[in-house]
Amino acid sequence: MVEQVTFQTLFQFLQTVGILVGVYYYISTIRTNQKNQELSLKAQEQALETRETQIMMQLFDSWMEYRDAYNFWTNIEYEDFDDFWDRYGSDPSFWDKNSTIIMWYENVGVLMKEGLLDIRLIALMYAGGTRKVWEKLEPLMDGLREKFDYPRLWSETVYLCETLMQYMDEHPGLKT
Repeated sequence: MVEQVTFQTLFQFLQTVGILVGVYYYISTIRTNQKNQELSLKAQEQALETRETQIMMQLFDSWMEYRDAYNFWTNIEYEDFDDFWDRYGSDPSFWDKNSTIIMWYENVGVLMKEGLLDIRLIALMYAGGTRKVWEKLEPLMDGLREKFDYPRLWSETVYLCETLMQYMDEHPGLKT
């Protein structure tokens, strides 16, 4: 009888040890998975930051190419939409330069709207220039949309500019 009790006790002890080992294994597996997920999230964040940095550098390079068009656009003079249209409406060089800079803003607006660029980065690098373009463009938007019969004309540029102006109002240190 002593042998039977010892055998049962040994068997129960081994079962208990087996359960404890299983619980320990399960807990360590969960911890390992959590650490792997954290590392994966950090890697994803770093990849996003790297992608955003690459996009910003490409934007800067293209901005440098477009600065003549930017300077031309920000130096145009007009009294109202009719005056603007009389001066520039039939000027192909204006529309070439206009397309160059406005399409840059359209692209940035799309990237920002899709969450690929942070408004803070745009504000830090392009706040002053964008504000100057918007001051020239905003009073013309209704007239241009009507003239071209295209209600969405330059809608991503408008989105970018309005969002950036709001961000600058919320962060007055960025106003230049």
